[in-house]
Amino acid sequence: ELLDKFPYEVSGGQKQRAAAARALITAPKIILADEPTGALDSQSSEDLLKVFEKINNGGQTILMVTHSVNAAAHAKRVLFIRDGVVFHQIYKGDNSEEQFYQKISETLTMLRTGGER
Repeated sequence: ELLDKFPYEVSGGQKQRAAAARALITAPKIILADEPTGALDSQSSEDLLKVFEKINNGGQTILMVTHSVNAAAHAKRVLFIRDGVVFHQIYKGDNSEEQFYQKISETLTMLRTGGER
């Protein structure tokens, strides 16, 4: 369906899925992903994040920049950057995806309020 289309004829989500496929196909040691789910629908986002988890568990490093708590909750480690400096970091450890999501949300609230809850 997409093979005969020009880039301006496809949606942002289709472009983003194609970009992800191009990045993953060569199995690089490190993947740089800048807002990889930004233009994707919820199911495509979840599918891509599951692929990221699988390849990360296989030994590939993924450096993902995101504002999505959901996307971040799929990671093993989350760095919080404020004014260009790593301000805080948390690790998933044995937490479930839901628990890590909550931990990320609480950390964002703490950082936004200056440490007050």
